[in-house]
Amino acid sequence: MRSISSRGFSSMGDEGFLTLAIGVRVSPEPEAVELLKRYRDALNYAIKVVIENKATSLSKAHKLLYNTLKNRFGLPSRIAQDCYREAIVIVKSWLKNPRRGRIPRVKTLRMWLAHGYGYRIRNGVQL
Repeated sequence: MRSISSRGFSSMGDEGFLTLAIGVRVSPEPEAVELLKRYRDALNYAIKVVIENKATSLSKAHKLLYNTLKNRFGLPSRIAQDCYREAIVIVKSWLKNPRRGRIPRVKTLRMWLAHGYGYRIRNGVQL
């Protein structure tokens, strides 16, 4: 485990939200590295499509991208959903930046996973 961060508590009292980010190092098995490369390429493609079609809602992005991410990039269904969800988050963040430059591009190998769907942790062990 590399880092844990929390952000977003409001000054209004108890109310607020908590964002938890955990960086985990994994063994570089060839199948995992290949999946990460396909995910990176699919994410860059999804970012481009979301920007071109102004598809910042889940329903629009799903209609435009889901089948393409599964068939063209060979992503499993849940990872394809996580991919276009991450693309939407990246695009919305980029659009809010008043000094935005070029279209965002992902260069590192990484993957956005949803707990319970993309992975599970039971008794401190990832399943």
